[in-house]
Amino acid sequence: MTEHYLDILARTIRENRDQPALTDFYLTEDGTAQDTSRGNRYTYGEMYTEICRVAELLTSLGLKQGDHIAICGANSAHWVIAYLAIAKMQGVSVTVMHSLMPDEIARLITFSDAKVLFTDADIWAELNSQFLPQVETVVGLENWEVLKGKMQIISLPFRDELEVGFPSFPQSAPDDLAMICFSSGTSGNPKGVMLSMSSISNNVAYKLYLFSRYVGTNVLAILPFSHIYGLVIELLLPLCAGSITNIVISNSISIKNIINSCLFLNPKIIFVVPQVIEYLINENYDLNRIFKNLDFLSVGGAELEISVEKYLQKNNIGIAIGYGATECGTRITLATAQEYRSGSVGKVVSGLELKIADSGEILVRGENVMLGYYKDPEATAAKIDADGWLHTGDKGYMDEDGYLYVTGRIGQDMIVLPNGENIHPEDIESKINALPEVQESIVLARDGKPVALVVLEQGTKIATLKEQRHAILRTVNPQLPLFSQLYDVEFLDKPLERTAKQTIKRYKYK
Repeated sequence: MTEHYLDILARTIRENRDQPALTDFYLTEDGTAQDTSRGNRYTYGEMYTEICRVAELLTSLGLKQGDHIAICGANSAHWVIAYLAIAKMQGVSVTVMHSLMPDEIARLITFSDAKVLFTDADIWAELNSQFLPQVETVVGLENWEVLKGKMQIISLPFRDELEVGFPSFPQSAPDDLAMICFSSGTSGNPKGVMLSMSSISNNVAYKLYLFSRYVGTNVLAILPFSHIYGLVIELLLPLCAGSITNIVISNSISIKNIINSCLFLNPKIIFVVPQVIEYLINENYDLNRIFKNLDFLSVGGAELEISVEKYLQKNNIGIAIGYGATECGTRITLATAQEYRSGSVGKVVSGLELKIADSGEILVRGENVMLGYYKDPEATAAKIDADGWLHTGDKGYMDEDGYLYVTGRIGQDMIVLPNGENIHPEDIESKINALPEVQESIVLARDGKPVALVVLEQGTKIATLKEQRHAILRTVNPQLPLFSQLYDVEFLDKPLERTAKQTIKRYKYK
């Protein structure tokens, strides 16, 4: 393992004690910044003091090394502090996307065996009627208010290690379980990815030195920290670098908010999924105005279209690109802006081996690879073979210089959206097919959005297809996470084409 990321962070805290570290950033509708009751600002020293305080809370609750503690909330400085406080007391973080339906959030928290939950008050208002048998304490992220339980964090004593000049985190072995995060294919049967300290540390430390040129600049954090890409690449990496003096946490990832935030903050680096850039280009926004201070865009989570790549290059906007998976703690390959090669996702990162199987599948092995899926040995064995190779499910090839090119998926129907989220269409189809008027359906992606093609039962009485379309959307979408909700419904006048084994010929439908 490379240097432990918590050792790197401790050194960064010591060297940057009085420098800005985290800022909650909020915009009004007209695009001007404002402070709210939830707005928090922390220097590195203040952040560490708060980490110690929250870690003391967890210890006082009787929690010990290895206990599972869940975080489910919107991005905020307190989300970051909760995550690092769990690391401080050697617990295991369980990160859950706050955009999921309340029953799904409750199911994942219960499945993970979390004993404590950090969450936003509005999320808890919807969650507190759900069955959470093992969660005895719920702490609000806004002001550390205890929403369930008796302990009051505000009265807790704590030891400020900064006063003796030695901010520190306990040492954990490379193979110790650091966190459980759920794979982005959480539309039906999510898997709890168990990541080790080694996986997180290798991802954070790889080419960390590149950030030394960005002293005194802002990083705009817009990707969800509950997603491994947002957590490791957008948060932990620049925070550990220390050369980035301020991680600015946006309250919204809407296009309007991203544009206004960029205009207000003039960041030198932005971490984005391709969907954001594609939208800005398609809507004819002036990228040179929006990104006037930008050094480069760091793109990941989904494929970057060649047309988008050419547009960025024409406008002299640098591109750093990577390829990865939750099961690898995010990174598998990386190309910096200086290493960028058209159509490629870069070279394999240190600590990993990569090879192309005879089937064309991309296989990886090494320190970044997960420990396995939580409480699912069968799924783990199906993903990681006896020789330790993780089967990504992606097809690709490498050129003579070691650059990887991803060309598609291997024998799977999963849809990868431009925002990096994965959708299993069968999960949505099962909900559509449960409707009495529906005979069968198929879900696919059009222009990066989930669309359902539906065959109605013969003799179904409807006023208009438009009315039926709205009825399906109203019924099905509330059952789905926001990222996988249907954008449209179209109707077919004949049954779906199937193979001799009665499997839908998905390749026939676009």
